Amino acid sequence: MSGSSRTAPRDLGAVAVRLFERAATGESVELAVLSGVERCVLGGASYALLERPVRLAWDGFGEARRNKATELSLAGMSERGLIRREAGEGAAEPAASLWTMSPELGIVQAAQRKPAYLVVTEVEGKKTRGLRFFAIGDKEQPVCGVVVEEPVALPTGSYKNVETLGPLGWMSRYRLVSEGHAVGILTDMALTPRQDRGGTYLYGIRRFQRPEGGAVVEAGISVAGAGSAARVRRFSAGQSDREVFAVKAEVLHSLLGRLLATGSW
Repeated sequence: MSGSSRTAPRDLGAVAVRLFERAATGESVELAVLSGVERCVLGGASYALLERPVRLAWDGFGEARRNKATELSLAGMSERGLIRREAGEGAAEPAASLWTMSPELGIVQAAQRKPAYLVVTEVEGKKTRGLRFFAIGDKEQPVCGVVVEEPVALPTGSYKNVETLGPLGWMSRYRLVSEGHAVGILTDMALTPRQDRGGTYLYGIRRFQRPEGGAVVEAGISVAGAGSAARVRRFSAGQSDREVFAVKAEVLHSLLGRLLATGSW
């Protein structure tokens, strides 16, 4: 995406436009921090893109506990300014009130509901949560920003009883960046050496896109980072793995830029 972009998806409103303007200048715009429970309450459990452990935990939570979790989650998000209650027209009872999202939370939801593309990262061979990148745009501008989802530790004292909920207590930080900034974040992560007594661990980066009426298209790379250089293996849908080759940091940055922008190299 061009760094000069000053637009946002039309249905997100004027405040969201200003957030996209800030991201386009290179700023990392903080959007929200959400627990797994809150993502499910917001509708994440119906998304194919929600992590499987979170979805399974919510499905097995039971109706009574889900109802209570929904009540507590809505209250918590309201306290943090992510949602607000607005009485509907002609509503005689508070129960008829409607919840509306802040512009920041609206961007997160829009990006996750129908991303222009999704990038998933992982440390291959390790059971760890990785960064995920949701490109957001509309028909006029397919990509006008990228929402970064980053696993974070539970904030002290901010979320009651969440630490006992397993995957439903997983915390995720969301921020809005330009596509170019997202490439820089990915490059830095990919160049990080990952090694322990078990050997060297690859950093996997996979880009997914669903063409209109078609199957998911996948392309990506596996990287063994070494600080200022890396060894890379490329792959894409319908192709066998390509040979491993060495690249310097600037070449890796260029490679990842093409991967995000086009789904190819």
